Amino acid sequence: MITLGTTLRCNLPPRHIWVVLSDPQRTGGDILMVNMTSLTEECVDDLCVLGPEDFDLLTHKTTVAYSRHRAGPIAGLQGLIDNGSFSVVKPVARAMLLKILDGARKSPQLPAARKALLG
Repeated sequence: MITLGTTLRCNLPPRHIWVVLSDPQRTGGDILMVNMTSLTEECVDDLCVLGPEDFDLLTHKTTVAYSRHRAGPIAGLQGLIDNGSFSVVKPVARAMLLKILDGARKSPQLPAARKALLG
């Protein structure tokens, strides 16, 4: 079941980790998700920097890529899980989820309509 905090790995290169930032029961079945990517100097997303000490599936300094967010019906993500494109992995810790959500609320990379989906 996909809920706020569901954590997934994309099974297609570059195999980013994604986190669901909305509660589909509250949003009429819509979800907002963001991925984690390597932090580079060119990266516009630097509000939420994480590392292996935050989540053991991370191997280096990482940032949450709010600019690459995806939103849509829960059925779309469920279809990607069912066809093997995404795998559900252990969820991020509550403290990390709250940090990611805080960054999402502050990010200029997320439009207001997307922020309305936040859990």
